[in-house]
Amino acid sequence: MKKYILSVLLGGAFMFTACSDFLDEVPKGNITSEGYYKTAQHAISATNAIYDYLIIGYAPNGLWDKNYGGTFYNDYWVLQDMFADNSETNQTSIDYQSVENMQIDQYNQPVELLWRDFYQTIKCCNVVIDKVPSIDMDVTLRNQLVAEAKFFRAMMYFDLIRMFGDVPLREHNVESAAEDVTSRTSKETIYELIFSDLKTAETDLKYAERFGGGRPYPASASALLARVYVTYAAEYQSKEHYQLAVDKAKSVIKSFPMLKNYGDLFKVANRFNTEIIWGVNFSAALSEGWKGGQFLVRLLPALDGVSNAQGWENATEDLWNSFDQQNDQRLDVTLKRSFTYSDGSIEDFDKPYVFKYWDSQAEPKGNNTEAIFPAIRTAEMYLIIAEALNEINQGANEEAVIAINAVRNRAGLTTAVPTDYKGFKNAVLNEYRHEFVMEGHRWFDLTRMCTPQEFVSIIKAAKPESTPKEYHVKFPIPQREIDLSQNTITQNEGYGQ
Repeated sequence: MKKYILSVLLGGAFMFTACSDFLDEVPKGNITSEGYYKTAQHAISATNAIYDYLIIGYAPNGLWDKNYGGTFYNDYWVLQDMFADNSETNQTSIDYQSVENMQIDQYNQPVELLWRDFYQTIKCCNVVIDKVPSIDMDVTLRNQLVAEAKFFRAMMYFDLIRMFGDVPLREHNVESAAEDVTSRTSKETIYELIFSDLKTAETDLKYAERFGGGRPYPASASALLARVYVTYAAEYQSKEHYQLAVDKAKSVIKSFPMLKNYGDLFKVANRFNTEIIWGVNFSAALSEGWKGGQFLVRLLPALDGVSNAQGWENATEDLWNSFDQQNDQRLDVTLKRSFTYSDGSIEDFDKPYVFKYWDSQAEPKGNNTEAIFPAIRTAEMYLIIAEALNEINQGANEEAVIAINAVRNRAGLTTAVPTDYKGFKNAVLNEYRHEFVMEGHRWFDLTRMCTPQEFVSIIKAAKPESTPKEYHVKFPIPQREIDLSQNTITQNEGYGQ
């Protein structure tokens, strides 16, 4: 039976390549028809659709388009670093310039498209959760598919409430646009759904014990729970949830050791390594549009002979200067100020660019890289332990110091960290910053660990020309969603005023 389960999943969407087959086969308007969900293959196809929306999304014209990125393709990780102090845009787009300058509003297109990608992914998850349990098929496989859907639904809702606060809760699939319009639901209610979904996923995910192609497994759910718990604990000042975060993070570390060399994390040849607990696995075979990943066009500056390297974003000088220039080995892996060509010639650049995702094998293919977006990895679990224990004890105990040093020592840092509450908290925040550049962390970390006043000060110091406000600890609700709801959905404080 295990062999059968593996084969059908591999055949379905192991590399995210067959997801679109389902969407092509079944018109989106009919995707919820009662007559379709009858067989195991239908269940697999419905689940595959979830994975498609992780890498394919809405175009600026508002239509779903294979040539545009989905939830984890570009704007997710770009927004988290640019609406903070880590990156800047080189684009002429007013939308991205407003993100960099902290002048974002409710009409910002990247935010709107990301919102829509989140909810379209949730819609696909709800189809599986509602329809698959009634299909007569192998029970283990059926539970596995539903658990995958619950894992991703929890992930989408968690990021939604972190970014926007209270959001509409759509727990079941709806058949009409009218049913799709709901008011904002409290974060507390949505947190309960997230907890429930991830606990189910921990139990029912059976696919694999190691990352090998993008499907989650029990430790993926446990690691995401650790992230959820530490965020909930910070928001509601709950020592109980800080301890739950510690316990979950420890359980993951037992099975997923960090690599000894930070630089090995991002090598394409080593992409299925033990530190990646869950990631988005792009493929060079995805030759349609930019489905193969957008790391080159976004992060690599224009280079002779490198197809589609355009340098849409660069790192801030503040990020570059924040590294220990002499000792932190992550700097040379993460950021560069020059590029060495295969003939030995060197090109220098005025601004630092993000190098960590560079895939030299992708040059002839432009955007189609085998590089993985590491959405959850083990180093975060160590820092969650350090952060949570510092909050529980109002200062760093020995276990917290050991946890942060596991990350620091790998990077080549051996100096002692302060153990007082505030000093250690700042040390943890700095480690998050340096460890997870362009991995979709920075804005989340700042808004979780800092007061709104501290958030404003940090951004202003890094980007003196920007205009950060305390209400920027939330993103604006897209005006399109407010209009479609006929103002049933309300705007976040500070926006639209």
